[in-house]
Amino acid sequence: MANEEHLAILEQGVEVWNEWRRKYPRIIPNLTSAYLRGANLSEANLRKANLMGAVFNEFEILPIANLSKSDLRGANLRGVVFGGADLREADLRKADLSGIDLTGANLSNFGFDDGVKLRGADLRGANLEKANLSKLDLSEFDLSGANLRGTKLKGTRFKGANPTGTKLKGTNLSELDLSRFDLSELDFSRANFKGSNLSRVQALETNFAKATFTGACIEDWNINSATNLEGVICAYIYLKEGQQERRPSSGDFAPGEFTKLFKKSLETVDLIFRNGIDWDAFAYSFKKVEVENQGAQLDVQSIEKKGDGILVIRVTVFPDADKAKIHSEFIQGYEFAAKALEAQYQARLEDKDKVINQLFSSINQLNKQLAETSGKVSIYYQPNSQFAGGIVDANNVDADQIGGNIHNNNA
Repeated sequence: MANEEHLAILEQGVEVWNEWRRKYPRIIPNLTSAYLRGANLSEANLRKANLMGAVFNEFEILPIANLSKSDLRGANLRGVVFGGADLREADLRKADLSGIDLTGANLSNFGFDDGVKLRGADLRGANLEKANLSKLDLSEFDLSGANLRGTKLKGTRFKGANPTGTKLKGTNLSELDLSRFDLSELDFSRANFKGSNLSRVQALETNFAKATFTGACIEDWNINSATNLEGVICAYIYLKEGQQERRPSSGDFAPGEFTKLFKKSLETVDLIFRNGIDWDAFAYSFKKVEVENQGAQLDVQSIEKKGDGILVIRVTVFPDADKAKIHSEFIQGYEFAAKALEAQYQARLEDKDKVINQLFSSINQLNKQLAETSGKVSIYYQPNSQFAGGIVDANNVDADQIGGNIHNNNA
């Protein structure tokens, strides 16, 4: 339980509290299990204070506690309920935050300005569901076993290469938008990515051993031969955002099937064409990428029609090739070539029309000459005429039934 004297001083306001802390710097405040719901502790000196089990905002209907800019360095915050509290710019360096509840708390810009304030924080087992961690530098955090479900992570920074990097073993990362995040070298073993968006993430040398991927989207994710997929738990995944292109298309993966399939995919790049394909542009871009990525060992493995005009060309590459780079360079080269060729095609069509008109003119001249010497009626060819043309006897032809111009040379 909290020390009643310490609690009474805190209740007198931040100024009184901070003055008391200055006078007695060696006293470690004991605020264990204190009820501080709706308290205004902005800029309060809570350094090394024991706040284990304290409650700052138990229910949403209660006022939100203000802890902005407060000094909580080294504080014991195990099991604290911060729900909805304002912790912007609070200093939590080396604080023990294991098991805390930060549901709905505002943590935006923690450590963003100097990258230090929360570095090394202990968040093992913390409940961060729906918390705002935007622009937070999570370098060196221990988030092992933490619940990050539905958390806002826009601009959040992770750092790999444990033990100094972010620890995320067993973390609940379900239903998160992690698209384009760099998750390389992080340890996500036993982590839960159920329903999360992992499209275009960088996951080179990432440990996903025994992680859960059911319902996740892995569109264009970048993994390599050092990415650990052993023991991954996955019933199905999506290859395109918006829960599109489910794999398998029906039913579930058999145990171990996800790992087997996507280990094999480490050596392939899928090129998807949705509105037909220009093979000349494909050949140009393929050769260009091959030349610019020497050692990538490109080769067309398969061509598959998916229906609705979708064509998937699977290209094999060297296992350690940068597949995201190759994919991006190919698409750019293809689009460039397709535009250039379209202009050429149009020019050819215009030239073709000129040639056809010249042919019509030549045929008409020949027919005229023939009519003059034989006394026959000549049908003059015209572009876009519905009649195929030819020479007929004027006495046996119905002019209304044919196209072109008919001249009776005997008249």
